[in-house]
Formats: sequence, C-alpha cells, structure tokens
Amino acid sequence: MKITKVEVFLLHAKFVYVKVDTDGGISGWGEAAFHGERLTAQVLETLGQQVIGLNPLNTDALWQDLFRSGYRIGSTGAYISAISALDIACFDIKGKALGTPIWNLLGGKFRDRVPVYSSLMERHLSPQRDVEKVLARMEQGYSWVKLHTATAWSFDQGKDGTIETVKALRDHCGDYNQLKILVDVNQAYMVPGAMRVGKALGELEVSHFEEPIAPWDLDGYNQLQAVLDVPIAAGEQEYNLWQFRDLITRGNADIIQPNITSCGGYTQGMKIAALAEAYNRPMTCHNTDPALMTVVHLHLWAACQNCVYPQEYYGEDRHPLRDQTPVLKTPLEVIEGHIVVPNGPGLGVEIDEEMIREIAWRD
Repeated sequence: MKITKVEVFLLHAKFVYVKVDTDGGISGWGEAAFHGERLTAQVLETLGQQVIGLNPLNTDALWQDLFRSGYRIGSTGAYISAISALDIACFDIKGKALGTPIWNLLGGKFRDRVPVYSSLMERHLSPQRDVEKVLARMEQGYSWVKLHTATAWSFDQGKDGTIETVKALRDHCGDYNQLKILVDVNQAYMVPGAMRVGKALGELEVSHFEEPIAPWDLDGYNQLQAVLDVPIAAGEQEYNLWQFRDLITRGNADIIQPNITSCGGYTQGMKIAALAEAYNRPMTCHNTDPALMTVVHLHLWAACQNCVYPQEYYGEDRHPLRDQTPVLKTPLEVIEGHIVVPNGPGLGVEIDEEMIREIAWRD
C-alpha cells in the first residue's frame, strides 16, 4: 500500500485536519493541534508531499523519516504537530486495512468507556457565574470540573481570582467527595505567585494545579512539587519524548499531560505513556477539541494503563466542530461523565467530509 494524496483543511481558520489517501482505496484522517494554525497547515502541506509513495502501514519508520528530515527546523511546534496529524491518519489507515480499532493496534484496551471531566474555558467570570456553570455540569453527570483562571502567560502580572473562585465552588458545590476541582492557569505565575496560590489550592483539596509557571522553568516546577500538597500537572507545551523526559526527571511533575495531536501522534504518544509509567506518573491528556481530537485521544486513553484519571473534554455549551458545523456524522455522547471508546476499524467514527470541505478556509 502507498500514499497517493494528502489534503490539508484549515477549519474556521483555527483547526487543522488532514486526509491521507492510498492506492488501496483506504483513507485516513488526522488532526494537528498548535496555536500557529496557518503555519502548521503550511508545514503539513510540505510534509504531505514528502510522504507520497510511502507505505502508511510502516508508521514508526515513516515517523522517524519525517522527524529526522526536519532536524534543522527543530523538534517542537508546528513541525511536530504536522507529523502528529500524518501519524494519526496513518494509524487510521492501518486500523481500517486490518479491520481493527486503533486501540487494538496499541496493545488492546484497559477500559470500554473513558471518564471525562468538563473543561470550562471562560476566564475572569465572577465566582457566582462559575458556580452556576459548575452546578449545571454536575446536573449533567460530571463529578470532575476544570476551571481556567488567572491571566494566561502573565507571569504574576495579570488579573487573578483563582482562590476566591475555588472557595466559592467549595462553598456552593460541595466538598472533595462531591466535586473534584482542577485548576489550569496557563503559566500565569512565576514561582512565588505559584507557591502562594498553590498552597491555598492544596487547602481547598484541588485535584491538580495545571501549568502554574512557564514550561521551560523545570527547576521552578521541581521547587513547587517539593513544597505543595496539590499535584502539579504539565505537558501541554511539551512536543517530544525528550521534553517529557526532562519534565519528569527534572521538573518532577506529578501528572503528565501530552496532547498527541501536537507531540508526535500515536507513535510517540505510546512512548511518552511508557516513559510516564516507568516513573509511576499518571497521564491525563490535554484535549480541547470535542470532535476528532477527542476520538483520537479515546484510543490512547483506552490503551494506556496509567490513564487512570478522568480525561479532558471541552465543557462549554457550544463548539463549532461539535455543534454549529459538526464534523462527526455521529457526535460523541457524554453519559454519566463517560464516553464510550469506538470499536470500529481505525478511528472508528465516520467523518463528514462534505462538511469539512464546506467550512475549510481557502486562499
């Protein structure tokens, strides 16, 4: 089998999808997650031409060829995100060719359905408004909720109502047994600010404190982990196996958070999972797209023993790829805080290609 065509789709000028066709009549889909969406799409277009004529079933060798060919560019950002999308699409093809779901290619599954937490994206709401939103999610069956608080990437200089908001949730939504609270500040602090807020979150029994400081400050992460009671979660800004090695061994993060649509696809995602398992670290992936990205991660979550905590799922009421212009013909359902793992070949879902072509951004 050989790859004959690669098409890249930039959806809503924000989401990067790829379709890989083969001479065997089988096509696969993938997604690349990176904030530089147009740059990622351009890199993906270039790499797509590089894989024409190659065997999509030979996933590890194909991954290594792509990774090494761009060594002068670097091993992070748009480049590795583009490789991720192609790798995922090739696994989709492999699963379809063999008539088996991707989780089976990864070694089988530990769970038939995956627990998820509701990830609320709006920042700087009043504590009362956050309480209202969390109570609504609890009524929908969620017992784990993540707040995005403080001012992202402000390093102790932005607006911050984190402690006040979490206190309000504890007062109005219940104790630890009733509601597990996760807090993501997206690098809002330097070490002193993170230390102050983290101590308060520990007293409020927060289940994890995500990205408190800049990802390159591994010594700072180690300082926080040594002192704080609240578990430190990180990994959204790591793009390769070696960065995750350093996050674990130097940063000493408690919970590892890869996003396999930006850190190397399934080929590298399983290696990161094995690395985390070797250091007895749980994984809870970064996952902010409730459509294809969630499907991609469902297979990894099912296949990894150390994905023991609920996984991230977009918690706002509307998302363009799920609600306004749905790209999955059968949307994913969250039932009692769980999503069933697909059992069909490859990714196990049907992509609405007509919708994707309709909403794709064009020059």
